[in-house]
Amino acid sequence: MKKTLKDHLVDTLDDLVEEQFTRFKDKLGETRFQGRKIAKGKLQKAKSLEVASLLISTYSQTHAAKNAVSILRAINEADLAEELKKKTRAARPPKKVTKKEKTQRSSPMTVKNQRKKPAGTSNKLPPKKLKVMKISQPITYTNKKKETKEVVIITFADPKDITQAKLYDMAKIKKFKEGKFIDLQNYIIDKVDKRLVITKLTKVSPDAGFEISDKVLKKMLPVPLNKANSRRIKTPITIQGKVTEVNEKLVNGNEVTITDSTAETKLTLWGDLTRTRIKQGDWIEATNVTLNTYDQSYNTSWATTIEVKEVLEVTIKAFDKRGTKYILKTEKQSYTIQSTQLKSFLGCGRVTEILENLERKLPLKCCVVLIKGTDTVQIIVE
Repeated sequence: MKKTLKDHLVDTLDDLVEEQFTRFKDKLGETRFQGRKIAKGKLQKAKSLEVASLLISTYSQTHAAKNAVSILRAINEADLAEELKKKTRAARPPKKVTKKEKTQRSSPMTVKNQRKKPAGTSNKLPPKKLKVMKISQPITYTNKKKETKEVVIITFADPKDITQAKLYDMAKIKKFKEGKFIDLQNYIIDKVDKRLVITKLTKVSPDAGFEISDKVLKKMLPVPLNKANSRRIKTPITIQGKVTEVNEKLVNGNEVTITDSTAETKLTLWGDLTRTRIKQGDWIEATNVTLNTYDQSYNTSWATTIEVKEVLEVTIKAFDKRGTKYILKTEKQSYTIQSTQLKSFLGCGRVTEILENLERKLPLKCCVVLIKGTDTVQIIVE
């Protein structure tokens, strides 16, 4: 039996986790469409079926789905919004593509332009040429139907910047491998956080590759803790450090204290991240964490990944200087390190003093952590 508009609306609302369903109703009660608005009192205790009925009775069959899609995008559910739009789209003749649109589609979009681009349908955005820098472990969540679903956060680079994407279609995960270059088409830009959203409609194909600047590669490095506190409140960053204390006595989360060679801070783990096995002495990397200004600590979010890093004990016997980087050589391996990080480790007052200090300390025994997706290391201070 063919599904009705109401069926599609109910199915979509059932896919929302309880917190997101509440946000959907709150946003719907605050927003006016076609000169009308649904009273918050009617939405407060309404279930999925009742909300679907209110959408149709208030805005008619013509606008109910379109307005639901707008609310889904407003609460950062771009993937569900696109699926609902596809299911409810009425049959209509294809839109004539203008010469300007053809040019846009054939010209790759840069990360810089991505941040300026408003959220839109996938077929209006030009292709992106990207390098896969890092792929997170699957992040699980449970929707309203008690179904367990997964999302993966992928970090990409183009020649001039770094961006991230949310991958909901796990069937596509095999198309992404760290270090590989790809061409991305039919993606979406999330309205809230400007991340790319990779859906079932997204096309992924291999690309020939391109040069990535040192400035871009530097953005892949975790932010030193003494500089992380100066970042904007809502800007997600990556931090790393040695765990010096683990507090599991919080009501709904765990708190760990981490330190690097520059400072110490606290990181609060919420939700499923509380099950991450972290012990004192581990060196961890936490991605997509945000700053609490009131106590200069950090919070995790649904997009945060925690990785316990392997610490390597190495003996540096030789080195080469290449621009703003140094190539550190052991008997079997070579590692890249940024001069600013080496300057801090050696205790140099100026970058120009690195060469003399490094030559004097060879052979140099130290501990390093490899930055995923690059050949770059960070030296850690025990």
